[in-house]
Amino acid sequence: MPNFLAAAKRSTRWGLNRWGLMALVATVALGVSLGLGGLNLPASKALAQTPALERATPTNAMAYRFTVGDYKAMVVSDGTLTLPVGFFVPNADPAAAAAALADNFLPTDNVLVHLNVLYLETDEHRVLIDTGAGNTFGPTVGYLANNLAAAGIAPDTIDTIIVTHAHPDHIGGILDDSGNPVFANASYYISEPEWDFWTAPTVDMPNTLVDEDTQATLIGVAQEWLGAIASRTTRFALGDEIIPGIVSVPAVGHTPGQAVYLITSGDDSLLATGDVFFSDPLNLENPDWEVVFDTDPTQGVATRKQLLETVAGDRRRLLVPHMPFPGLGHVRTQGEAYGWEPIVWDFGFEA
Repeated sequence: MPNFLAAAKRSTRWGLNRWGLMALVATVALGVSLGLGGLNLPASKALAQTPALERATPTNAMAYRFTVGDYKAMVVSDGTLTLPVGFFVPNADPAAAAAALADNFLPTDNVLVHLNVLYLETDEHRVLIDTGAGNTFGPTVGYLANNLAAAGIAPDTIDTIIVTHAHPDHIGGILDDSGNPVFANASYYISEPEWDFWTAPTVDMPNTLVDEDTQATLIGVAQEWLGAIASRTTRFALGDEIIPGIVSVPAVGHTPGQAVYLITSGDDSLLATGDVFFSDPLNLENPDWEVVFDTDPTQGVATRKQLLETVAGDRRRLLVPHMPFPGLGHVRTQGEAYGWEPIVWDFGFEA
């Protein structure tokens, strides 16, 4: 059977060893309007005239520290969003989707989507994989920079940002409420096909399940936010090593150039999955259900099934951006489908 991570076997060193879419239209202070008929996000040119969001103080922890071999790592929450089930998997049988959620003790009318961002300290770099949603989706997201600072990581000390794909909830944190760079000293990395797709004069998504207004918004945000970092961005071929210890793996379907990242230090590794799958049980127990935001839903299903087969067989440790915080765990086989096994929480007590 094909191995999803084969592209990461570049050398023996690596081994293989919305978000805030509500059932009703929501209008928030920033002027972000989110509804089932399309979402309207602010362009950065307007941000200087837009009041900063008033964000609540979270009750619980929004950072989780761990290690990958010799690398220090931390999952930092950017917040959460809520998505109606029927919008998230529009072609799924509603009764089957509700039953899958109910069987897992989850609400049957919506999906809670976490935004988990991975921070790494490698031998040479301070790295983020993606930047969260920033100001693009209302007051329940955009906590990344504050949570990094609370954890002792100043945004201007981040030197490397690696992008999985250019949807707003993954690149929105590039700019602050005034349209200025949040990570002033960072170099950016994104796959060549992802960059080329979103920055082309004409961007076509004939197979996606989202409406035309939403398509236009996704394109506009990607072009403007990527444009803001064009001079600091390196494009790479899918399968390339990005920096020592991090290798890209093709994961197209959700977007035409999505990459996931195999992080390796010594005998330890972690796969940062991007948006290949989102929700247990909707995407794991039912990997054939198409997801609304996949640019190519058919390819998205194929990529998801291939990755799930591979990581379950390898017992690979994963960081999944949209699973419940901290999004760390493993995929296990469950009959002919799959299930999620979250990590056992480690408080990090030292002997």
